[in-house]
Amino acid sequence: MNKSLLSALALSLLLPVSAFAATAKPAAPAPMPAQSATTPMPGAAKPGMSMPAMRKVRINTAAAAELTTIPGVSTKFAAEIIKARPFRNSADLVKKVKGIGTNNVKKMLPMIDFS
Repeated sequence: MNKSLLSALALSLLLPVSAFAATAKPAAPAPMPAQSATTPMPGAAKPGMSMPAMRKVRINTAAAAELTTIPGVSTKFAAEIIKARPFRNSADLVKKVKGIGTNNVKKMLPMIDFS
């Protein structure tokens, strides 16, 4: 065997395991999840604002993926919303979409645009 290989092997047998742990590189941090256009960026609020400004989802033209960014809208509800279009207001939404109640629509209103 090579002399340097033998000395490295002998050295590794004499050193405690903790000596090797000190030379290990720390793991890389996990990547951040992608943000959608309607999701506020963390820390995006300006001083004096209670919540960051969010772009509203146009309920009459949005794709299913964008509709699911609205709180309380599942993929099932997104498909029902698309089938029942157009909507003039929140009462119209409650009437036309089976399963979406008044309380759910009240939670969704800050994120919905009926234009």
